[in-house]
Amino acid sequence: MRKWISIAIVGAILVVLLVAGILNGNKAGAPEETAGSTEAAVETAEADAQVPEAAVETAEPAATEEESSEAVETEKAEEEDPGDEETEDEASADGSEMEETGPREQLKSQYYPEAVKGIYVSAWAMGTKKIREENFLSQMEGTELNTIVFDVKDDEGRVVFETDSPLVTETGAVRMALADLPGMIGVLHDRGIYTIGRLVAFRDPYIREVKEDWVLKNEDGSVFTDEKNNSWIDPTNEEACSYLLEVARDCADAGIDEIQFDYVRYPSAVTDEMAGCDGQGRREAILEFAERCREEFGEIGIPFSLDVFGTVIHSPSDQEIIGQDYRSLALEADAISPMVYPSHYDNGTFGIQYPDLEPGETVYQSLMKSNHLLEGENVNVRPWLQDFTADYLEHYRECGPEEVREQIEAVYRCGMTEWLIWDPSGHYNWDAFLKAEKAENEENDEAE
Repeated sequence: MRKWISIAIVGAILVVLLVAGILNGNKAGAPEETAGSTEAAVETAEADAQVPEAAVETAEPAATEEESSEAVETEKAEEEDPGDEETEDEASADGSEMEETGPREQLKSQYYPEAVKGIYVSAWAMGTKKIREENFLSQMEGTELNTIVFDVKDDEGRVVFETDSPLVTETGAVRMALADLPGMIGVLHDRGIYTIGRLVAFRDPYIREVKEDWVLKNEDGSVFTDEKNNSWIDPTNEEACSYLLEVARDCADAGIDEIQFDYVRYPSAVTDEMAGCDGQGRREAILEFAERCREEFGEIGIPFSLDVFGTVIHSPSDQEIIGQDYRSLALEADAISPMVYPSHYDNGTFGIQYPDLEPGETVYQSLMKSNHLLEGENVNVRPWLQDFTADYLEHYRECGPEEVREQIEAVYRCGMTEWLIWDPSGHYNWDAFLKAEKAENEENDEAE
């Protein structure tokens, strides 16, 4: 009986308080303020969802990164206010000082060198023992070079090694250039070489033949092809993204140390109608793929890196077109590799009349902008540098050992320690690379 009396008393008190609140609210105009606050909140959320340039979706990547760390770091991420993170990122996009988010745990192979210093070699060259040994490994021996990047899914859309994946097998994409991938990796490890598999992601001229529903379409429904007749995988197609990750898993099973995704972007000729989204949507789509990689590579157990255009570091319009948000992607990957080739910058960029004529200064200016954008963050920036002559330009410089070295030294001047050298022909200026001991001394001198 006492129980029911107590309940009745409490109910009566609540009714009195509710009536008083309603009367007071009507007098003060509270419902209108409440409605206005709701509308304002929606507008604020929409504005936050359209934060330009580097601030796009940074709060979400930060949480994902913390989830990949240990339990203590996960709890810390869950306690942080996402709204505060977005506000900080908006400030950083305006050039304001940004608070440090703290270190995150990055995956690293047991063969990871003190600092990655590498070159690219095609799968066909790597799969031919004589060429691999005489043209590359023997040239690298005793130098500062310690890494080879080679294709695992190439520019033709072909998977170049044997795979057990049903999804990959279904596509018929396998065209073996690397007959014994595990054996080759063992040889490289014995030589002290860190192995990175270059996986060409969304540009894929083959896949349209077997999976037309995976690729971007023109407005009339026909398959989109770029100026070189390449089709492009739609980054929002989940099955296609699973396909790419299946290739990565098989690489890890074969013993490869790291996967590097190239062409992680939309084609430059993309339209909003073709992509089904605007520039903001394209940035979100590419970022979502990177977030998925972050999650799944934690299970796969090896690091992943992303190649991006060097111009997206400083050009909001380039970010919009191809969907590469430099800061957000850098926060997701274990390493970010901007292609800061001097030949790829327009005349006058960074105040340099002809960037290809000043390779060191061009690389330096680009990477310093990267430093500014990523200030306070625990990010591994590992740029691609140029070892080819851009004789298609009106104003170009013959690329020799001096030009390559200028770029490497610019990396060190920016406080970075890792770099990769690109020459699609594989004809490297070997004299640009120092003996291992001398290189270590130079790196320390530049850093000081």
